[in-house]
Amino acid sequence: MKNTNEKDWYDSPNIITYIIIGLLVILIILSQSFAIQNHLSATDILRSILNHNSVYVITLVYFILIRTKVGKKYFDYLNIIMSIFYILISFAGLFTVFQSFGLASLLGLAINVLMTIYFIYAFICHTEIGKELKIENSPVAEINNGQYFYLIASLLVVDLVVALIATTDFDSVVLALLEVMYELLFARYIYLYKEYSDNKQTRKQVKKTHVKKRVIVEDTSSNKEGDK
Repeated sequence: MKNTNEKDWYDSPNIITYIIIGLLVILIILSQSFAIQNHLSATDILRSILNHNSVYVITLVYFILIRTKVGKKYFDYLNIIMSIFYILISFAGLFTVFQSFGLASLLGLAINVLMTIYFIYAFICHTEIGKELKIENSPVAEINNGQYFYLIASLLVVDLVVALIATTDFDSVVLALLEVMYELLFARYIYLYKEYSDNKQTRKQVKKTHVKKRVIVEDTSSNKEGDK
């Protein structure tokens, strides 16, 4: 049964993971090619890779790894690493708000914080660490899976509108559209896993209930036979 559940998860979201991988590759290549076309110095290009594209590079590595046997084996550990990574991104977004206060920076911070909470809620909740932290009983769990997804999607749409209004060149428009597409797909990936995880927990509870009922029936039958 365990193998069937793993197959259901790792095989069914093939399309969305491959789309995200392809989109990340396009984002990384385009952002660097635009930087070169704009005649940025080697230092500025390197800074762009470290500051901006590091998010895409690390996420790309994550999605590639979970398609391998090693990544599937250490799936929970990869999710913990990604959770820590997104917490760091949220802190970076907070510093960005202090440096350049505005609607765009506030929206970016809100999206990063929500994405971090959503990721932890979906991927860490049913693990041993999640049970120890009692995430299911924390305020994080007061918002359900669908509400998290649609809240993030709504913020992404607003963020895209703000970015397009503030953008004056074609390169920035393309990158803004691709970034929103990636973040929306990533949120959808989290949504799909949470759905799978909740269904898996429900199946476990149903199985435990059936086992308990079977044990009770067998004990009752044994007692009756003993009385005879």
